[in-house]
Amino acid sequence: MKGIILKDLYDNFCIPKNAAAYIFAGLLTIPVGFLVRSEYYYILFSMIILPLIGGCALEYPTEQEERANFTRLLATFPVSMAQIVTAKYILGLCSAAVCNLFALMCAMIQVYVHHTVSLSEALRIWGVGISISLIFLSLIYVGYFLLGRRWGTVFFIGVTILIAAVYGASTVLVGIEAVFSLSPVLILCLLLAGAVMLVLSRFASVRIYKWKNS
Repeated sequence: MKGIILKDLYDNFCIPKNAAAYIFAGLLTIPVGFLVRSEYYYILFSMIILPLIGGCALEYPTEQEERANFTRLLATFPVSMAQIVTAKYILGLCSAAVCNLFALMCAMIQVYVHHTVSLSEALRIWGVGISISLIFLSLIYVGYFLLGRRWGTVFFIGVTILIAAVYGASTVLVGIEAVFSLSPVLILCLLLAGAVMLVLSRFASVRIYKWKNS
C-alpha cells in the first residue's frame, strides 16, 4: 500500500505539468483566503475552494495509470484490490487534511489579524468545510473509479458547478450570515454524514474496482 501511495504522490507532484497545476491553483487561491478581508471570500475559500482542491488527488494518478495500462501491473503487486483502493483513499484523506489545515490557518488569520469573524464563527465555517470536503471526496472518488479519468473529470466539473450553484443560490436566498448561526449539533451531524459517506464511498469503489478488473 505504501508503494501505491508513493506512486500516486509522484504522479501528482513530480510530473512537471501536474505539479505546475497545483502551484498555479495555490498561487491563485491562497492569497484570496489569507489576504482578503471579506466574509464572503473567506467562506468561499474555506468551504468551497479548499475542499475542491483536496479532492483532486486521484485525477492525475488515474490519468497516468490509464495511459500506461498500469492496472494490469498493479494486479501483480502483493496487495489485494481492496488495499489498492484503500491506499488511494488514504492519499485523498491526506490531501483533504492538508487543505483543511490551510483552512484552519486562514480561520486564525481572519479572527486575529483581519478581525473579520469571531473565533466561534470561524470554527463553524471550518467544521462545515471539513464535512463538505469529505462529501466531495466521497462523490469524486466513486466517479473516477466508475467512469475513468476522462468522464470522471467531467463528473468532477459537474459536481463543482453544482456546489458553486448551491453556494451562490444560498447567498442570495438565505445570506452567508446563516452559516454563522449553525448549531454545533448540526455541524457535528454534517461531519458524521461526511464520514459515513466516505466509508460507503470506499466500499462502493472497491466493488467497482473488482468488477472492472476481474
